Amino acid sequence: MVKREEFDQWVKDWIATEKESGRKCFDVKKSGNSYYVYFQTTRYNTETKKREKVSSYLGKLVRGEGLVEPDTYSENDEKVSVARYGLGVDTGGTFTDAVIVDLDNNSIVCKRKSRTTHDNLAIGLYKSVDAVFAASDICPSDISLVGISTTLATNSILEGKGGDVGLILIGWNPMNAVNFGEKKQIIVKGGCDSHGRPLVPMSKDEVVNAVQEMAKEVDAIAISGLFANMNPSQEKKVKELAIQLTGLPTVAGHELSAVLGIDTRAETAVLNAKLISVVNKFFNDVKMTFKEKGITAPIMVYKGDGSVMTVDQACLYPVETILSGPAASAMGGKVLSGLENCVIVDIGGTSTDIAIMDEGYPQIQFDGASVGKWRTRVKAVDMYTVALGGDSRISMSEGLFKIGPERVIPLCLLAEKNPEVPKRIELTDVFDYYEAIPNYEKKNLTPKELRVYNSLNGKGVLDRMQAIDAVEGLWVIDDELTSLVKKGAVMLSSLTPTDVMVYRGDFKLGLSEGSRAGIHAIAEKSGMTEKQAARALFDEIKTKVAEAIMTKMLDDQMLKWHGEGSDILLRRMITLHHNESMNMKSKFNIPIIGIGAPSRFMMEDLDQRIGAEVIFPEDNDVGNAVGAITSKIVESLSANVIPTPDYRFLATIPFMGTSYHNHLSNAISSCSRSLETYLENKLKNVGAKNIVTSSKIKTYMASEGGVGDYNDEGLSGTVNFVEIISRAVGDPPESR
Repeated sequence: MVKREEFDQWVKDWIATEKESGRKCFDVKKSGNSYYVYFQTTRYNTETKKREKVSSYLGKLVRGEGLVEPDTYSENDEKVSVARYGLGVDTGGTFTDAVIVDLDNNSIVCKRKSRTTHDNLAIGLYKSVDAVFAASDICPSDISLVGISTTLATNSILEGKGGDVGLILIGWNPMNAVNFGEKKQIIVKGGCDSHGRPLVPMSKDEVVNAVQEMAKEVDAIAISGLFANMNPSQEKKVKELAIQLTGLPTVAGHELSAVLGIDTRAETAVLNAKLISVVNKFFNDVKMTFKEKGITAPIMVYKGDGSVMTVDQACLYPVETILSGPAASAMGGKVLSGLENCVIVDIGGTSTDIAIMDEGYPQIQFDGASVGKWRTRVKAVDMYTVALGGDSRISMSEGLFKIGPERVIPLCLLAEKNPEVPKRIELTDVFDYYEAIPNYEKKNLTPKELRVYNSLNGKGVLDRMQAIDAVEGLWVIDDELTSLVKKGAVMLSSLTPTDVMVYRGDFKLGLSEGSRAGIHAIAEKSGMTEKQAARALFDEIKTKVAEAIMTKMLDDQMLKWHGEGSDILLRRMITLHHNESMNMKSKFNIPIIGIGAPSRFMMEDLDQRIGAEVIFPEDNDVGNAVGAITSKIVESLSANVIPTPDYRFLATIPFMGTSYHNHLSNAISSCSRSLETYLENKLKNVGAKNIVTSSKIKTYMASEGGVGDYNDEGLSGTVNFVEIISRAVGDPPESR
């Protein structure tokens, strides 16, 4: 008898063989233990002026025989439906990807890439979008939905970009002066207690004066009130007045976070207000350009928590898009692999991002994402990130290879524009080259940085000694070169994992002579042949990837496991050793999904290193863009129930205040109903369809142990507190 898994594998092999032979217009659907094949194509209906999808039944798959056709066939068996196509775009650190996806089955119709243009992300985005339409027969008017994942907000935070912000604090007068990055701060009377009850009446005249005074100096206004997460009415009134009086972009802290901590909510609101001026131009350009191309579909922007929001929301709440790229890769990996419980490893040009999928959704970091020096209360995917990617800088330190953390231009791309560079590298064994970016905005440079930049500008590519010679009167400029590279004023090119893969023949990119010259130089420094150096380098790269994955898993399961001995043991476990008397290996119970173009090579022997099934789905090189267009609109909130000394239960619900209940079950039911209704209405307000709500209940026991069932008899006497986590999930709105 044929085993179930053997038949499933046979079907996969049959599909792969058919596609390799050029027959791609079919779909295989599973029903029970059988597989059925359907013919699929599209056509343009001149009457409805819409593209249609035509599907007809072809037959059943039988092992050993292949496709068994039905005895009878009629044109009446054809099924015609309106085709639904989505356009997904991801602006990554190295490439901007665009994909057209069939929204009925999430299959990829076409995909294209272009280099990300960091000085203006819109340019690279437009190139990719133009290319993907040129390569398919799908028209812009056929697109029902657009999804965008962008690094703009994250990069703007790291680069210190943003507008001038005014902060209005309601009812909070800290003992010591505080500043959250705002240009001007004013405190007004008001605020609430921990139950959401107003402490002091607000003065309209005071608020008006504060807003008018602030508007003279700032580009946007942020508002944060004491315990506004329990009662946001005062924040709402101040925001309404500020918009009426100034017309400036204004955001209140309760719109971004429902958790305690006025200081962190204030910091989140200030950061959000700073980003508004940065992202608005980009998103407005996107809307205008898509409209000019004939794309009238709703535009959704990816959030850092693995869900999407409308582009208009993104213009007002840009802080929620931080870390959207890694979040999109997690959802893209789920869609491409078809697995709901797995580890997603996304290797891009800049970093390796690792997330764990649980029942189809990435685990969430509810405490808030941190980027650079900023603490936020913005929910984000619980992602472990290391500065290891295809464009990470390779150097040597004390005779050992060092990879990252800097992102640089690979030598193969440098040599493509400067064909003389490979010879220079071979003669000098120097493979770090600098080039000033022309027309750079110099206002953020220090006097010494400006001096170095002006000396390098227009001189072409220079190694370190040539750069020093170009700056008259200065012999030590290493710090300035480093800061100029970070600020984007100077480009640094060096040996990278991409160059190693180009040398190995894994990739075709740029001019391969540049990559080979870099390998030659590092081989000379390490006393190896070129092949030995490339092999040793790539083994170190793959070891670093395995180390990152194991670190994420151990961090999630054990506290304080890091130590000199444990780090050595971990590296020993993931390093491939043969003919040893003892092997120490881990064993994963869930598969690992590789996303990103370099992943197939940088994870090629990962299964042997960490004892896991490793899967590289088809089209995994555009996983982020797929995630951007296939995700749902999701909102979630949590409430707490705690026992009181008088044997009652206090329910604390964000935005709704507190209430007392005589029975624990009543308190929990009240919380879940209130949260689900609030979240459902929130999704309806942005046009979400097919909304489903759910709640999870976690009961934390006073006795040592874990979670209990609140229905258990006598449980109330041992409850520490109960957390109710509610979620609403809906489909994004589409054009018809």
